[in-house]
Amino acid sequence: MWHIYGHEWAIEQLRSNIRTQRVAHAYLFTGPSGIGKSLLALRMAQALLCEQQTGDPCLQCRTCRRIERESHPDVRVASMATQASAAKAEEAARQKELKIATIREWQRDLALRPYEASRRILILHDAERLSEEAANAMLKTLEEPPDYATLLLVAHSNDLLPTIVSRCRVLRLRPLPRDQIAAALRARGASPEQADTLAAWSNGRIGWAINLLNDPAAQATRRERLDVFIGLHEADMAAALQWAEQRAKEYRSGDQATVLEWLDLWQSWWRDILFVGANCAEAVTNIDRRATLTRLAQQIPPAAAFAFLQQIITVSQQLHENVNPQLAIEHLVLHFPRSGSWRNVT
Repeated sequence: MWHIYGHEWAIEQLRSNIRTQRVAHAYLFTGPSGIGKSLLALRMAQALLCEQQTGDPCLQCRTCRRIERESHPDVRVASMATQASAAKAEEAARQKELKIATIREWQRDLALRPYEASRRILILHDAERLSEEAANAMLKTLEEPPDYATLLLVAHSNDLLPTIVSRCRVLRLRPLPRDQIAAALRARGASPEQADTLAAWSNGRIGWAINLLNDPAAQATRRERLDVFIGLHEADMAAALQWAEQRAKEYRSGDQATVLEWLDLWQSWWRDILFVGANCAEAVTNIDRRATLTRLAQQIPPAAAFAFLQQIITVSQQLHENVNPQLAIEHLVLHFPRSGSWRNVT
């Protein structure tokens, strides 16, 4: 079996494609980070080459185990991580796109006929981060793929060339219900309270929730960051600007992912304030902070909360577009609505 929580409809579609021998030359798995796309692509590769040939991966045969370890000669994996591993540390930290050299190497590998199996499978993670040149090179492969090849593309967003999307069989994975994620976490040993909290935090991302369950330090970090955000509501401008300077230093030092995590969490916080203010408590993500959210929702006008949420989203987008991180984050905190200053929000 596939050993995947949820996404039954996607598994059944892939299983049916294999059993009826209607496997497409290319599949595109899309959805939020941590929702299960990478695991589904891996299981698809295993199901295609599994020695049992039932349409499901047995996960026990030598082929399935080698694919799991990324050591099978006919299954090639490429991603931002593999690209970075081939570069010097300083250069790797600056990389923000999948380069054409990565795709060219992928294509050279694809030109080789299968060594052991009946087909060659290429898995490309972070497909939404293809550079323009790399995307055009990928498009040529998708237009004329070898008959023995299956391409599995994994993307965290729909930000791909429409021509690439149109040449793939697309499976858009949707967030799972909280109760399903909570049940999966309890099955892995979480207490009922912990399972409910992590399920709410996950926003339907089962893989993200499982990873966090296994990482108490990451749970503590998330709580500490929320404490910082709560403190900013009462802090003076100097403290807010100091926070912005720290984040800008992190970003310039190459730790962009951490800064974007801060901003993603801040977005969830302000969405929760809006949800509580609109009497939609069931939609709240940070359910362990309900009392604080209720207090702030009573103090902050919805227009001010919505305006600042939009500011956070804008800054996140700007950072992806290579703006000056110091200016962008400082501009954000200058618009931060603190007690007694709602009139300053634009």
